[in-house]
Amino acid sequence: MVAEQQPDSLRFPAARVYPSRFRMKTHMQQQRVLRAWLSAALAGLLWVNLAHAQSGVKVALDEVVDDRFSEGPLRGSLQVGFTIDGKDIERVSAARIIIKEAADDRGQSLVLKGDPPDFSPRDINGGKLSVRLANPSRRSKSVNLKGAVELFVPSRDPAARVRVEKPLSQLDKPLTTKGLRAAKLNVTLLSRQKYNEKMKSQKLDATGIAEIRARGKAEGASEEEINKAIELIKALQELGGGEVPEGAVVISASSNDLDRIHRVEILGADGQPMNIVSRRTSSFGKEATMILQPSEPPSAKAVLEFQLLTDKARVLVPFDMKNVALP
Repeated sequence: MVAEQQPDSLRFPAARVYPSRFRMKTHMQQQRVLRAWLSAALAGLLWVNLAHAQSGVKVALDEVVDDRFSEGPLRGSLQVGFTIDGKDIERVSAARIIIKEAADDRGQSLVLKGDPPDFSPRDINGGKLSVRLANPSRRSKSVNLKGAVELFVPSRDPAARVRVEKPLSQLDKPLTTKGLRAAKLNVTLLSRQKYNEKMKSQKLDATGIAEIRARGKAEGASEEEINKAIELIKALQELGGGEVPEGAVVISASSNDLDRIHRVEILGADGQPMNIVSRRTSSFGKEATMILQPSEPPSAKAVLEFQLLTDKARVLVPFDMKNVALP
């Protein structure tokens, strides 16, 4: 997690945060709907605190989906949706929710183990964000949430955008450009032949299966859960291991390096991003691959633009929400 930073020109004031609407996806009586609204209204004083204000940001609850059940290895979850808005929101390329503390009104922690979710582009799902939490206790009626909305604002840091000229002439060798070197990113565009060779070398073997089993046991997974995970990985490898479509751009890097890249655009002759009909990313061990499929093959003069998740391009907007009503 990055340290909280105050933006230079994008600053958000202490702003009141309030629930905008709940779209409950469970069957309930009108009395329960009313109770949820009243509880949320009484919760009222939900604050985002940032000093040196210049423009406001509003963080609102958008959707609460409560699926409390437990059957064998299957567990329900609590899905909480958010919306963000403000004067400078158009400068935000992506955002994500980071939960530091979450507990129901019976004191049960709802924080799930694992890394924070990936950044979600603002042009997907109307810019709405969501986070998955653990099952609340059956008798609980509300939850408390503490965390932050992390914004990716590339205009705050010139180093957050790196362009590579004529990358298609540099296949099967690391891309060389000042921006990537400064960011210490090692990125390679793969030809179709090299990609096929790479996929064959990454087939799950006995060593890989043993590593998955060891990791699963260390995380407390049952034998049944581990076996299902192995079968799923095999199926996904078969699904994603086909031929690369004509005109696709294949980007190879370490998993750590690819995690630092928010998005890659292919710029056409007019300098504008080409229409990408398919984006998919896969990883195997410490290696990862991203495949971009434009609507038409890029020309030899196409430019790649990398959007990098630099520290300066990130802004943390903390929130502390009390008594969020459950449906």
